[in-house]
Amino acid sequence: MTDEDNSLEAATAALTAAREALHVARRNLSAAIVVAYQCGEPAARIAERTGKDVIEIRNLLAATGAAHRT
Repeated sequence: MTDEDNSLEAATAALTAAREALHVARRNLSAAIVVAYQCGEPAARIAERTGKDVIEIRNLLAATGAAHRT
């Protein structure tokens, strides 16, 4: 193999690792959003803090079953 072939495989491996890291980061953010909401923080404030739209936050909370505080 040439150096060019190796760099293609290295770039592919780096992309795969980045995708996995992004998946973990999204899962961690979702968990943090749910915890913040369960601790009493309003969805609008969570949206402000995360830079996300309040509808996106509410949809995430609904999808995780956290939309209704107990």
